[in-house]
Amino acid sequence: MPAVQVTDSGLQPERTSLSFVRTSLSILGLVAACLRWLPSSGFVALVGPAIAGTLVAGVGLYEHRTRSVRMTRFADEYAAPAVGAGAGLAVSVVLLSLSGLWVLMR
Repeated sequence: MPAVQVTDSGLQPERTSLSFVRTSLSILGLVAACLRWLPSSGFVALVGPAIAGTLVAGVGLYEHRTRSVRMTRFADEYAAPAVGAGAGLAVSVVLLSLSGLWVLMR
């Protein structure tokens, strides 16, 4: 069997990292938009967005710190999906949705 020549210089993990950054910034924008609920709903309405913002900031920090390790692993053909980071972003979207529903039902 002939040896496989790797032609990708690591652009795939870079694109994945950039997509996490874009998604994180979008969610943080939604967290900032939730501040409009503060006058009418009080501070309780900001519990979900505060937790979501903290979670997204943690995912961003994790993404930044592990980017070089993931790129090295990808170059060595040992890539693992970033399931934890994706799950953290998904949980933050669910928290924002639930807080929005709570404000609307109140």
